[in-house]
Amino acid sequence: MSNSNEVTKPAIGWVQRLSSDLRSQGYASILNITFSEQEADSVIGQLLPEFKYLLYIDADERKKYFIADYAGRNTVIKLLDRMIDQKKSARLNIDEHDRVGYNRYSGEIQHLDELKKMLLQERFG
Repeated sequence: MSNSNEVTKPAIGWVQRLSSDLRSQGYASILNITFSEQEADSVIGQLLPEFKYLLYIDADERKKYFIADYAGRNTVIKLLDRMIDQKKSARLNIDEHDRVGYNRYSGEIQHLDELKKMLLQERFG
């Protein structure tokens, strides 16, 4: 089973794979820039009969997650921590005079921190 789902359109087979990942791992990742919140809403509508609770988060333009339970939440928090560490390293390596780049990384780090805080407060079930 794969936890990264390449999406072009939420076809039935793709939704079944996503469902399988959610059952086995508690989360599923979407690695597709064009996957939208409207598509996420459609997928959630298809999966809600099977899962009593589903959460969708958009970590960045390339990484989005569906989370079904506490185990999935904890895994996604670890993934967000890795993303934060990568962005902090990138921010350290930019030119000291590049305020735009520094501010961009700082904003992305803040967004990921806010997602983590929200996930820690989320009640599944």
